[in-house]
Amino acid sequence: MGNGCIMTDQELKDLVAGLAVSGERIDRQLEELKLRQEETDRQMKETDRKVKEVCGKVGGIDENLGHHAEQFFQDVFERKLEFGGIKYDRMHPNFIGKGNRGRIEIDIALFNGDSVALIEVKNRIHPDFVMELAQERVKKFRTMCPEYNSCKVYLGIAGFSFDNEVTDRAKENGIGIVKQAGESVEVEAEHLRAY
Repeated sequence: MGNGCIMTDQELKDLVAGLAVSGERIDRQLEELKLRQEETDRQMKETDRKVKEVCGKVGGIDENLGHHAEQFFQDVFERKLEFGGIKYDRMHPNFIGKGNRGRIEIDIALFNGDSVALIEVKNRIHPDFVMELAQERVKKFRTMCPEYNSCKVYLGIAGFSFDNEVTDRAKENGIGIVKQAGESVEVEAEHLRAY
């Protein structure tokens, strides 16, 4: 460049030519970036499809495990007819109570003249479910099945796997814990209370 801010014609032409080359390079880079983005989008869609496929398979496995857990615990309680040291006359698997405000299904319901045991079965129990059982489901049972309002209601959770938080919450809320023990069950019910 010449002196000061004045450009010669050649310098100006060289600058414009350089800008044009830079502009072409930027256009190429933008086009490459667009192609990469399109490829990334395609790969993400393929990944999403594969994730949905795997989730469907896992969901099916989880559903089968849940059904297996229900069947196992229902079979044991049907033979045993006892929960928390209390004998029962009959057991209803997948008990359904209906009322004006909907319905409730309980995995295992045990009945005798003055007590009802409501036991929910899960393959793996989440701590929030313990609170839902203690706070909401027992109230819903009382609403949907008023013929048992004079009965003491005992709650239980049955599953193949428990973590410490679930066990602690169950004990705090007087809910029996039912675990698999070979072909039978082990019931922790020293903290059991009537609702």
